[in-house]
Amino acid sequence: MKSVSLTQVVRSHQAYRLASPVRSWRELAALALTLSVGLTAIAMVLMALDPGAPAAWIVTPVLLGGSLPLFAAMPGQFKVLTRFEASHLIGTLDTTLREMGYKVADGGDGRSRTYHRRAGLFRWKDSVVTLQLQPHAISISGPMPAMRRLQQRLDP
Repeated sequence: MKSVSLTQVVRSHQAYRLASPVRSWRELAALALTLSVGLTAIAMVLMALDPGAPAAWIVTPVLLGGSLPLFAAMPGQFKVLTRFEASHLIGTLDTTLREMGYKVADGGDGRSRTYHRRAGLFRWKDSVVTLQLQPHAISISGPMPAMRRLQQRLDP
């Protein structure tokens, strides 16, 4: 019988966030820079490969494909359920999150902790991971890719 179980990773954002996943001017600037430089280069390469193709057939899929990571990295959450005191798992979670590149930002009040990645132009507000400790469970929230990766590392 397992003493630790993990729930599925589920999205934890409000529905209105689907209309605009960008939350700050800094995030908007990083997105605009990425789309203007990276996707323009991709579109130019595709146009060079097939010069007769209409530009809309190349530019539209490139723009849509470039915006998909915005929606993939939206916030998610899962729970670690235990038969014992959940605080005993904090050390394991600390180690695993450090291996994933996160650092403790706030030790919290004993019932919660916040982790963040190194600050930079392409770091978003949603890249913060938060732990909420309950007696026999830990709720973990953060970006969906990080939540899935953390869940895979914790699952035996």
